Amino acid sequence: MASTRRELLGALAAASLYGKPGPEPHQATGLKIGEITPESVVIWTRRTTAAFRLDNGVRRRGHGKDAFILEPGVNVDTLEGACPGGSGYVRLTIEPVSGREKKRVESWVEVDPTRDFVHQFRIAGLQPATHYRFAVESKEASSKREDGTLTGSFRTAPRPGDPVPVEFALSSCQMYCRMDREDGFWIYDSLEKLKPAFLVSCGDNVYYDSEDPVVNSEATARYHWARMYSLPSLTSCLRAIPGYWQKDDHDTVSDDCWPGMKPPKQAPFTFERGQPIFREQVPSPIPREPLYRRFRWGSDLEVWLPEARDYRSANNLPDGPAKTIWGTIQKQWLKDTLEKSTARWKIIVNPDPVIGPDHKRKKDNHADPAFATEGSEIRHWLRDHVEGHVFLMNGDRHWQYHSVDPETGLHEFGCGPASDAHAVPPSEGEDKRYHRFLRIKGGFVYARVNPADKDNPLVIEHRDVKGRVVNQVVFGRRG
Repeated sequence: MASTRRELLGALAAASLYGKPGPEPHQATGLKIGEITPESVVIWTRRTTAAFRLDNGVRRRGHGKDAFILEPGVNVDTLEGACPGGSGYVRLTIEPVSGREKKRVESWVEVDPTRDFVHQFRIAGLQPATHYRFAVESKEASSKREDGTLTGSFRTAPRPGDPVPVEFALSSCQMYCRMDREDGFWIYDSLEKLKPAFLVSCGDNVYYDSEDPVVNSEATARYHWARMYSLPSLTSCLRAIPGYWQKDDHDTVSDDCWPGMKPPKQAPFTFERGQPIFREQVPSPIPREPLYRRFRWGSDLEVWLPEARDYRSANNLPDGPAKTIWGTIQKQWLKDTLEKSTARWKIIVNPDPVIGPDHKRKKDNHADPAFATEGSEIRHWLRDHVEGHVFLMNGDRHWQYHSVDPETGLHEFGCGPASDAHAVPPSEGEDKRYHRFLRIKGGFVYARVNPADKDNPLVIEHRDVKGRVVNQVVFGRRG
């Protein structure tokens, strides 16, 4: 079985690196490396009762109108892909691959059952642009022997002034019932081979409302995350490629959601009950910090990650100057930090489109008539203040595209869904006023920034699920 082989390789790697052969690690949901800076990292782990996901559980992969709600008394731990959390302890060991610094061994930490047995190691004091390797051990009780180790590696970001090249990727819309291989998704295999410096997962990491089982409790929501992130193609990739995670509607509560929503079919689960689960399930800022944030990668690249759900007005309110998606404080933060940034290339990764075009029936994002006032304000502000150096990227839409706004000349790149099976065409088809590229397939966006390359300093590509280039745009050519 693929999961057994992959986890066995991880255990063997740990034994080779740290000299601790032993039983399989009870970390069936793998590791996630996130929030990389020049000096810090967040390493996510979760202790599970078993070493592997439940592959022979009750299997249901319905979606849409066929998605079912669990009957009272049915335990999600009996379903395919279940990874029940387990009490115990976890410990992190980390060191530079070069061996030039002393190995750091963190203290054993007891996992918290009220937080799904998750622990996020927040490690500071690292060196910039340095390759680190680490291992996470777990055990059932303080008096017991370790039950196995998972390993991983990452490279910290360079200093803001260092002119170093970087490659990164953007993905979105991964639905479990739309997997394109039995152990997950081809895009993760492709990313593992490409080895980008980081991945931005820009929302719809799971689908609470539109595939089996419909989420109506915290336990069911957590099952969605465990089922998805215990897939072998994901666990293998994410132990070596750091990420920055954003949430959108389907991984908050339901389609096109806003604060205060209580979808009847998901009762008693609500928008507000979904918010802390997202922070729990991915490497994230500390609880008191907002989810909107930015990060710098060397001299030429800075990336902004807006939060598109927590501050928005209700979609069904009349449009006007007061109607917002980003909220007053976040929008001012975005403008202030963009104006102050010294990076040559400024990338705004928004979970939803700002340019589009979108389906004409939609009422959810800045490309739609429902938020036309704020959408126009944002596009014109970007043109007037950072034109030529800012680019928009997004997920949410189930087609790949490159659009240029006919009014402002701003460029937007939609990454498309994680699999071809999850692709759907825009209702109006190709719009030649906007589209420079349109493809109704899955895949991801891949970008390269190279300060030393005068002819190709910024290259943005669309790639298919196997990693093949299907569209390429070069910005900043000499002359």
